[in-house]
Amino acid sequence: MTKFLQLIRFPNLVMIALTQLLFFYYWIVPFDKCYIKIDLFSCVVLATVFIAVGGNIINDIFDVKTDRINKPHKVFIDTFISKKNAYLGYFLFTFVGIGLGSYAGFMIDRWWISLLFIGIAVLLFLYSSYLKGFPLIGNIVVSALVASSLFILIAFDKGHTIRGKHYNYFKDVSLIAIYIYGTFAFLINLMRELVKDIEDVNGDYNANISTLPIVLGRNRVNKIIAILAALLICFILYITSIYLQGKTVTTVYTLFTILLPLLYFIIKIWQADSKREYKMLSLLLKFIMLFGILSTIIFYYFDPIDLIELLLS
Repeated sequence: MTKFLQLIRFPNLVMIALTQLLFFYYWIVPFDKCYIKIDLFSCVVLATVFIAVGGNIINDIFDVKTDRINKPHKVFIDTFISKKNAYLGYFLFTFVGIGLGSYAGFMIDRWWISLLFIGIAVLLFLYSSYLKGFPLIGNIVVSALVASSLFILIAFDKGHTIRGKHYNYFKDVSLIAIYIYGTFAFLINLMRELVKDIEDVNGDYNANISTLPIVLGRNRVNKIIAILAALLICFILYITSIYLQGKTVTTVYTLFTILLPLLYFIIKIWQADSKREYKMLSLLLKFIMLFGILSTIIFYYFDPIDLIELLLS
């Protein structure tokens, strides 16, 4: 069972589900009375998680050669599970995920939502089998797919129909929160993907995969990652100045759990040169992502939005 949980990247799946559930309870329900109910939203969460499971399995199937060099202790295909059974698991989880997402879409009369889940599943397959070999493009695609677990929530606002005209009551505050956190997730994951590429450079080189560190060299990519981290800090400072005025607790939380760790990350990535250092920096980015997600709870309980002020604004 432990091997299976490692194969499907269980901690990452928990983070995906946690992100969607926290957004549902703290950023959508309080501001959007027309959103789908929790039973249908559960289908959306399960659909996202199942498709992610399929994506992780197919990624390991195509990465057997590189994993034998980069992380031989974490090669599960043809050791813990046969390639045939791995493909079976991939198709099972992917189709069940698409089915659950499609069901949720059809229940609110939006059949086209099924195309979104199909598109995500197809992109995950293309990333693992083909796009990963293109410098930066593969990193951008997989980072966008991670952020899509938030952006796809926009599609499930039911809105309301009055006299044949459709009115969207998805409140601005919910949309703004999704855009902010989605952008944050994209940038953090893009940085982490580049760090992992540097960490896995030996296996990728032997597998003839042209990642950015192989094309540009480790030192140049270190600088690119540092610039991305600096851009993320600027983005967070901008968001803080616009939306967190007077929100003392959330501002202090953001400073100590996101901004300062990102500054530390910039210092360390600028001079990193060992596999162990890159592994620790990747883990640091994962913790920053987690603290970013948990900020939804801090904001809701310590610096709540005044609904009356929101409606009058």
